[in-house]
Amino acid sequence: MSDISNAFPTRPLLVAKSGIGSAKATVVLALFMFALVVGGAIWVGPNLVRDFIIQADPVEVPEADIRNGECSTYRGFMESCGADISYDIKGKHVEASLHYLFLDPSNGDYQVSVIRSASHPSMATLSLGLDMLWNRTIVAAAIGAGFLALGLGLLNKARRDSRFVRTLREPVQLVPVPATVAITRKLFFGLMGTTYTAKYTLDGKKYQDAHSGFKRGERPFVLGTDGKKSVLLGAVPRQGGMMILLDAALERIEFTDAERQALGAAVAAGA
Repeated sequence: MSDISNAFPTRPLLVAKSGIGSAKATVVLALFMFALVVGGAIWVGPNLVRDFIIQADPVEVPEADIRNGECSTYRGFMESCGADISYDIKGKHVEASLHYLFLDPSNGDYQVSVIRSASHPSMATLSLGLDMLWNRTIVAAAIGAGFLALGLGLLNKARRDSRFVRTLREPVQLVPVPATVAITRKLFFGLMGTTYTAKYTLDGKKYQDAHSGFKRGERPFVLGTDGKKSVLLGAVPRQGGMMILLDAALERIEFTDAERQALGAAVAAGA
């Protein structure tokens, strides 16, 4: 790496392409996360409120009909259960489709009955829904909080990325670093390119920068391998900021032809 450092230009360089994703696309993804939170609240919230009302004065409905009762297990502990119920009360026919999401590592069979509210006869649920009421509430809150945190994190990333890209509109001094690939993601099976998350060390501190993207047909500048992981050539602005992964043709940064040749010769000498 010393040969590459010596060959790397010390003059300010203009970054033609950073490989950092569009901040607008990140904001759209964040808004999608918030929409999931709102949609989940609209879907789950009324069911939870209904069951809390029923829990206040529950009455069993032994003559009720339960159909299509089924539970599915996810990851060995998350249960998704649903059933259709119907019953007659005070000359009125009531039908409802019920769905529940809760944690239960036992994955056992559930014996259920229909429970209605004494004060609101048309409100009904399954005994399972009441048994797991707080479980369901906590699961819904945790999932909602997770999507909310993810959305806020994406907004923060969009702000950080946008601010960093603005600093690259003017030439900056760059420090070359070897970057070990931690995660590789092919977008739509590589049809829309590939993103890399890479780790590197600078001034004795370890960093990890995510999602330096390459379009289909583009390739990163590979220095070699570290075990089974590829080591790529990256560059970090001397004043600080995120790492930029260089492409194999060295066109992401506006090097002169002589500088490109010098870097290529330094890599070949260190191979």
